Amino acid sequence: MAGIGGGVDKGFEDPMSRTEAAKILGISASADKDTVAKVHRKLMILNHPDRGGSPYLASKVNEAKDVLSGKMRSNPFR
Repeated sequence: MAGIGGGVDKGFEDPMSRTEAAKILGISASADKDTVAKVHRKLMILNHPDRGGSPYLASKVNEAKDVLSGKMRSNPFR
């Protein structure tokens, strides 16, 4: 099945790559930590579960921030 932009729908990578993290945040994979933090904050304000956003999407935004800022956490659900 074709995804957005003609790609193939396959879900998220496990573990998340820097390229995927950058796509989620809409920035370059080489963005500096300040840019990552600013974009993360903006997306979390818009998508926070306490404000009606998806907990799953919020977790992916958080994971993307961790990957790009070098703070990759292990998944407690594995």
